[in-house]
Amino acid sequence: MEFSVCSNPKKYLDLLLSADPYEPMIDRYLPQSTVLTAHDGGRALGIVAYCPVEENTWEIKNLAVESDWQGKGIGKALVGEVKKRLPQGAVLLVGTADTSTGNLTFYEKCGFAYDHKIPRFFTDFYPDPIWEGDEQCVDMVVLRQKIGG
Repeated sequence: MEFSVCSNPKKYLDLLLSADPYEPMIDRYLPQSTVLTAHDGGRALGIVAYCPVEENTWEIKNLAVESDWQGKGIGKALVGEVKKRLPQGAVLLVGTADTSTGNLTFYEKCGFAYDHKIPRFFTDFYPDPIWEGDEQCVDMVVLRQKIGG
């Protein structure tokens, strides 16, 4: 598996939408994001978009893996690649839905820990309900990790 910076991330819009189902939201963060793809030959297996949010702090805005490749370490490898590209001492944030079937466990396995919650994020900023399994996404949990520490 190889990683590369993607110069045309909208080429992977379907994959981006699988992690963030509202294109106007993607359009808000994509222009200032670095976007990496994980690929095997010419096929993209996964994608991650991350951007600076304040001095020495970055946030993963979108992380998606092709459904056939989920559970095979692609997402964890993408998070690892982002961490490699950040300076020592930097802070990396990620927000995810506060649901029992969501990505909290995945991000914790990647070394993230709870930082804070944004109440009603998914109901205030998305026009349609978002579901993970049978749970509606309402609040966002923000997790953080210090790089190299």
